Amino acid sequence: MPFNRLEHSVLGEIRPRFALKINAEPEKAMAHLEEGFKKDPTVGGVFTRNHLFLKVPESEQHYWSPELTVRIEIEEFTDYTTVSCLVGPRQAVWALWAFIYTSILLLTLFSGFYGWAQYNVNGHSAWLYVVPFGILGLSSAFVAAKIGQSKGRNQMLHLISFVYHELSKIGPVERLERR
Repeated sequence: MPFNRLEHSVLGEIRPRFALKINAEPEKAMAHLEEGFKKDPTVGGVFTRNHLFLKVPESEQHYWSPELTVRIEIEEFTDYTTVSCLVGPRQAVWALWAFIYTSILLLTLFSGFYGWAQYNVNGHSAWLYVVPFGILGLSSAFVAAKIGQSKGRNQMLHLISFVYHELSKIGPVERLERR
C-alpha cells in the first residue's frame, strides 16, 4: 500500500507514513481527536501534549495489531496545520523483529566470513553451509512479517479512517504529497 511514496517498491513499506493538511489550530485538532477516541469504543489510545497514539481496543488486539502515531503541528513557512501519521507495529513487536533480523544477519555474516577464511586456508569449510540457511532464515522472517502485516491491515485502515473522519468534522482535510 503506497501511502506517500512516488516510487513504491513491490515489497511494500514496513512502517507506512502519510501527512494531512488541515486549516485548524493544532490544539483544537488534537483536542477534537482526543475527544473522538474517548467516544468511539472501536479506537483506544494515549494522548500526550502534541502526540496521539491510537490503537485498537485490547479485546480486538492480536500480536500483529498496528498502532497509529499522530503528530499535529504548524510547519514553518506554511499557513496550514500538518498532521503527520506513522503506522507500525507495537514497540515490543518492532523490537523483537529487529532483534530477529539482526541476529540472523550477524550469524550469517560471521559464519560466512569464518567459512571463507577456513576455505582459503584448508580448501574446505563446513561453515559456508550456514550462509544459505541464514538467507533462508532472513527470507522466512520477512515473509512472516509480511503475513503479519496483512493480518493487521483492516485494523490499520480503521485507525486511518478514524483520523480522516474526525478531522473532517472540523474542516476540510487534504492529503500532502511528500517524498
